[in-house]
Amino acid sequence: MRAIANQSPTGGAIPVSRVKIPEPKPFCGARDAKALENYIFDLDQYFRATNTVTEEAKVTLATMHLSEDAKLWWRSRYVDMQEGHCTIDTWVALKRELRSQFFLENVEIFARRKLRELKHTDSIREYVKQFAGFMLDIHDMSEKDKGFCFVEGLKPWAKTKLYEQRVQDLTSAYAAAERLFDLISDFQDVRCHQSSSPGRNRNTRSSSSKAIEGDKRLVKTADLTSQPQRTHGKGRIIEVHPSVS
Repeated sequence: MRAIANQSPTGGAIPVSRVKIPEPKPFCGARDAKALENYIFDLDQYFRATNTVTEEAKVTLATMHLSEDAKLWWRSRYVDMQEGHCTIDTWVALKRELRSQFFLENVEIFARRKLRELKHTDSIREYVKQFAGFMLDIHDMSEKDKGFCFVEGLKPWAKTKLYEQRVQDLTSAYAAAERLFDLISDFQDVRCHQSSSPGRNRNTRSSSSKAIEGDKRLVKTADLTSQPQRTHGKGRIIEVHPSVS
């Protein structure tokens, strides 16, 4: 842990003499895009927190947090620099070299292929999680294209709702999908509550069904239907089926 001293606070705040900053986790050289990007992100945050501004210090600290295969790679590159074959004297240059060595191009190709195959088959939240994971390995796709790919992978009823809301980018698509997830969860909670209350009379069940009919139309999913109810007319029995378009 590295500790830095703070100036005495003003305005009656409780003084804090030292703040401990956690050391970044070493990068071992795994050919894993997420592991490398997390290492780079942690180093960027560490430099800001410790006020490390010189390029020489950044390169030194960053390479001290390499281990295993990554450390062996750096030792080889260090010899090359000593012999004048290359120069890696800035944090930007070091990041470029690390990505070139450990972030293989086929990682992005694999992510794009899996993204093309990804479909919304389980819950919306699980689909969002998987889609976001693939996006971490894809760096040159526009926000509009990301949003389009996300919506196209949804189930037809969810896809229709998001296109009706005219989502234009991935952030708004995520938000709209989360609202659908919350809506479905609320609807299922209502039905669960109804099924656990056998003592309620038929008229009460009919009123509750009408109250949530709008939600069923909103999500337009075939599995959110209720059983037909029987009502008595003049000398005859009429079956009423809730309609879900």
